[in-house]
Amino acid sequence: MKYCLDASALIDLGERHYPERLRVFAPIWEHIYSCVESGDIISVDYVKIELEEKADEWRDQFLARANKMFLISKDVELEYANVIREIESRDVFNLNKHRERFMSGADPWVVALAKSIGECTVISAETKPLADYGLGPVCNLLDIDHMNLVQFFEANNIGV
Repeated sequence: MKYCLDASALIDLGERHYPERLRVFAPIWEHIYSCVESGDIISVDYVKIELEEKADEWRDQFLARANKMFLISKDVELEYANVIREIESRDVFNLNKHRERFMSGADPWVVALAKSIGECTVISAETKPLADYGLGPVCNLLDIDHMNLVQFFEANNIGV
């Protein structure tokens, strides 16, 4: 199983809730880096760009160690165009006030990467829909598996 991580998930992991510097979270980070190394955890270059916008010690160290997880390809670019077409064709997306926020960031690229890979689950920090518009609702409508970090930990028996 491949997992495509959004910037929100990485920020929650490293900065908000599970700081790598605390040994109690070592099982989480061992799993994350092992999956990055094996290619089971991936993301898009646009997530890396979002992480680079706020330089700090953790982000610099994480990006250096996990640089190979950030991908872009012609297939992802083609799928991005399909994702945008799909979003544009659905009234539920176009009537929503959070549309511009979603469209301006890495989120549609994360969706495109997951769709281009197939059998890939999107992981984000979101635990409830952002006015029915966010990675969870978009993934649901586009038939892409989505889970939050706690669900990811449970699915992978991390810390058990």
